[in-house]
Amino acid sequence: MNDPFEQPAVRTWPHGRELAEDECIELSCVACRTHWRIHDRLRGFKLRCSCNQWLQIPGNALAEAEANAAITALDPSDLPISFSAKHARHNERGLMELPGDDGDIIYAKIPINAPLAPGAMKRASHSNQTRWTNRTLIEFTLLMLALLGPQFGAWLLAAGNDFELLLPFASLVSGVCVAGILAWAGPFGRLGIRGAAPRYWLEVIPVTALSVLIAMGYSEILDSLVSGTEDGSDDTIKRLGLFASLLVIAVSPALLEEVIFRGMLQGRLLALMGRHLGIFVTAVAFALVHGQPAVLPIHLGIGIYLGYLRERANSLLPGMLIHFLYNGTLVSMPFVFAE
Repeated sequence: MNDPFEQPAVRTWPHGRELAEDECIELSCVACRTHWRIHDRLRGFKLRCSCNQWLQIPGNALAEAEANAAITALDPSDLPISFSAKHARHNERGLMELPGDDGDIIYAKIPINAPLAPGAMKRASHSNQTRWTNRTLIEFTLLMLALLGPQFGAWLLAAGNDFELLLPFASLVSGVCVAGILAWAGPFGRLGIRGAAPRYWLEVIPVTALSVLIAMGYSEILDSLVSGTEDGSDDTIKRLGLFASLLVIAVSPALLEEVIFRGMLQGRLLALMGRHLGIFVTAVAFALVHGQPAVLPIHLGIGIYLGYLRERANSLLPGMLIHFLYNGTLVSMPFVFAE
């Protein structure tokens, strides 16, 4: 039988930290009578007592408005703090910045679909980073299947003969599949579908023209150095016709690839790796997926520029237009210069 005069056990959170009277909240567990002294910055969170009873830490309007609660854990195997998205700050772009100080490590489970700001996951625990990395790989794999699978299916249906004629239908199927994944997956692919400031639209024409000139010059140099580099793309374009070629090679990639790479993949990689490394890794993936080793430097350079443009403009739309005009110009050339 419990002694009613027995003093309750006293525990502190974070463990082993001496808390002054003016920086702590005092809370008692009604189940086991353990008395808790909790750091004031954890207002609004839940705490799991040693008896497994969850206790609500009182909050206040100021703490919730500033969303400046910290999650600091010394022992990740005994974490009693429950993360809540409402306690995270949102920057001017609507992206979530994790609460706490720069030195804090977030051990509490971070929502897998939270629109995190660049570099936010660098402060996350190993288990959180693993969950985010796995989700990134799953989403990217599904998106690649949606993008490339219908083209492979068209090739199988045509038994390798005239499969190019099925590519317009394959592009439509890819669009439907990507839209379905976009509806299921996280918010990164949708965040960039917004307007951009006029200064970013002013880049479109000069950047497109410069990119086309560089690509043509690079192609001429490559042809002069290496014989037999023709890939038959001009024949494919002429067989499809101008309208179908623009749909398959200009419209579809401009929409789908920008959402996939600069939207969903780049958004997650920036949260995991930070802005510069995330953009570079996204550009590498973009270049490799095109499967043309000879022109990989061109695709890598374009991917890096489009990645930074998406970040500067806070929008996917200027990059989509550049992507369309660049591909559309190259597609149109066989018809313009046809003998």
